[in-house]
Amino acid sequence: MSLKMQAVAGTALLVAGMLSLAWAYNYGGGADPGPLDRAGLAVTWGLPAAKLLCNLASAGTIGTLMLAAFALPRGGAAYFEALRWAGWSAAVWAAGACIHTSASFLFMANRSPAAGFDEAFLTFLIGIDAGRSGTLTILIATAVAISCSRLRGPRMLALTTVTAFAGLLPLVMTSHAAGSTDHADSTTALFVHSATAAVWLGGLLALMVLRPVLPPGQLGATVRRYSTLALVCFIALAVSGYMGALATISTIEAVFSPYGAIVLAKAGVLIILGVFGAFHRRWSINRLELAPERGGRLFAALAVAELAVMGIASGMAAALARTEPPPAATSGEPGPVLPEPGLWEYLSGWAPDPVWSLVCGFAVVIYLSGIRRLHTTGRSWPLHRTLLWLAGVAVLFIVTNGGVHAYQGYLFNAHVLTQMMLTAIVPLLLVPAAPLTLATLTVIARTDGSAGAKEFLERTVQPVLAALRRDPFPAVPLLAASLFAIYYTPLLDWAATGQIGYSAMSLLALVTGCLATAALTGNQDPGTGGAPGRRLPVVAGIAGLYAFCGWRLMEQAPSMELPWSTSAGRPWGQSPAAAAELAGPAMWSIAALMLGILTVMIIFRRESGPGDPRAGAANSHARSLREDVAA
Repeated sequence: MSLKMQAVAGTALLVAGMLSLAWAYNYGGGADPGPLDRAGLAVTWGLPAAKLLCNLASAGTIGTLMLAAFALPRGGAAYFEALRWAGWSAAVWAAGACIHTSASFLFMANRSPAAGFDEAFLTFLIGIDAGRSGTLTILIATAVAISCSRLRGPRMLALTTVTAFAGLLPLVMTSHAAGSTDHADSTTALFVHSATAAVWLGGLLALMVLRPVLPPGQLGATVRRYSTLALVCFIALAVSGYMGALATISTIEAVFSPYGAIVLAKAGVLIILGVFGAFHRRWSINRLELAPERGGRLFAALAVAELAVMGIASGMAAALARTEPPPAATSGEPGPVLPEPGLWEYLSGWAPDPVWSLVCGFAVVIYLSGIRRLHTTGRSWPLHRTLLWLAGVAVLFIVTNGGVHAYQGYLFNAHVLTQMMLTAIVPLLLVPAAPLTLATLTVIARTDGSAGAKEFLERTVQPVLAALRRDPFPAVPLLAASLFAIYYTPLLDWAATGQIGYSAMSLLALVTGCLATAALTGNQDPGTGGAPGRRLPVVAGIAGLYAFCGWRLMEQAPSMELPWSTSAGRPWGQSPAAAAELAGPAMWSIAALMLGILTVMIIFRRESGPGDPRAGAANSHARSLREDVAA
């Protein structure tokens, strides 16, 4: 019965995807051959069909790896079956990428498959963006397939999962996002959209594959964990899809174009999938846990229907990649002219970023959910920590979505302002809010051998923080390495010209800033050798580091500003506020503010050290919280 349901699920996914692809491809005009077309129907239809195959196979790979990393106990039969399924999916992904790359060459060269491949094909693979992206996708998918056959430990699984996600980037970078009016933001939105869709679809497909080897009692827990991933994916899909649509559909006429109609149809399918998700969370999972055998059959029937709807969405997505966007999205006309930069423009500007919008939204919801869970145990959480967290997320949102983000693509000094706000100011608000303490108190540890949020924090973040709090001196070289990577490596160019590079730079700045701030402000036990007095020399070292880096930026800023594509011809002319040399004073000012606050915090903690009754009361309260939650 299980094998039959697996076959039905796979058939429903493929048939629905192909029928949806046929409708959307014809409706969008992609199937219409040009007057001088020599490639033929095989290439015309082979391109979207291969794209659909790549989408489904990459989803099978990524979703299964995520399920293995997040939901399955390590070492069991289901775990190893998941790795085998992910490896086979990656092999199919590589084969689909080969077909897609070959068809892309034939389409661009306007030749039929009978004409064969010659040295022009090699040139295409290494010299043309579409060919290079296809080659890179093939290599990544092949590497993932090989890795899945040799996976043993959790670190290798994590590395393989990250590599699989990276395999989505090449084709995303050469999609229609490159032709929109805001290439950077739409490219990032498309990557988030593709990645979350892969986790959602691939995870559900993996559950159907693994159902025969999952014990009835374990199936319910696995589905519940997958449901959490699916909820996150649904929200991310909705936000990224909306932002991506805004980049290509900006007028009423564009909405009613074939491209716009397919996008609206996809939005309708997403709503239907949201309804399926609600059924799973409120009905299917409860029945699985109360009556595993009967609930498993009901879950399988609902999953087959949901996979069919996902196939419809996948078919439309594959056709959309070959559908001409509305003329307004590809006209090449410049966007609205930014006003002359100033404080008001930085505060009132708006340049939404899908990645950081989602990060900020999830950060608020997860933190408040933790407080709510803590309150259910009869315990309270300090109000000032909640306010600090909300303020920190608000500043993070403004920096990554507001006027500073809008000018970051034009001005080098805005780039430095972004980096310093993320490194120095935002961590001063987020770290004292103690999110890891809240997680320790509220996240339930797993007992079945799988790894959840608590296990991830205990194995990765907490050991690093413990080491830094025992010895805060590594904070100085950590910040130095971050500044070097941001200003003296290709990351500077990537952050100037693309949203993916900007997101990488922002993440590096935020993480290193949080680690340094935690090293200087975190509580320390007197027996660990991390006395508060050792932190003041670290503050002095950081001050010297920022003084030297700011001086170097003042000298080198004009030449370092060259990656910013519009630096030579700004619409507001030679405004003093746009001078690249302002990068140095901006770094000094923000660093002085940060270091002053840190010094006050360190001195205050030193005065209320281990011997102070206030410190003892605080530590006792924290221990009491942990003991009560554990009980």
